[in-house]
Amino acid sequence: MSTPPARHPSAEALASVTRFNENIKHVVLSAFHFNIMALNAILLAQRAGSVALGFGVISKELRVASVELSTQMKALAVESHISVNLISDQLRQERRHRLLKQAAAQLSAPNPALQQALCRRDDTLNQIYREVHSIRKSLRSQLDDTHRLCQFGTVISRSAKIEASYGGHYSSALSELSQQFDQQIQHILPAIEALCQEIQAR
Repeated sequence: MSTPPARHPSAEALASVTRFNENIKHVVLSAFHFNIMALNAILLAQRAGSVALGFGVISKELRVASVELSTQMKALAVESHISVNLISDQLRQERRHRLLKQAAAQLSAPNPALQQALCRRDDTLNQIYREVHSIRKSLRSQLDDTHRLCQFGTVISRSAKIEASYGGHYSSALSELSQQFDQQIQHILPAIEALCQEIQAR
């Protein structure tokens, strides 16, 4: 039984960043739902009046966090898309570079024009490598910020559960919303942590 050919590192990187890009889209959608829940919670707290003042304050904080999360994830999506394009270009340039090296190896004597072409390819590839490294560094930094934001959301959502119990006749509805907050943030946080692990592994 033949062994399948090993995948080129750049091809693996392209597959990885493509998955990364798709996972970001899922978090963006979750952040959108989280924002809608926060708006509903603010409206419910307003109807409940003075008994839900604390819950209203927390709901506003959660909405601010959800908007910030959406903004950060959209920025990550833009940089991730740039990364996909860069690595795709890297693959093309590496293939051309290999073909030029193969052509140079088959010549009986050095060809100045071919050597110049190889040098240009080297320069182009080195520039792409620098850009890929820079954007990965930026993605890691942004993901660290997003992870901290989600941890803050976790703390706030727990506070919402406590405040819901003081909601009088509205406590049941407020508790249900606070539970939804907690479930949503517990869905988002592992997704962010998985993105952090994936970007660190590159």
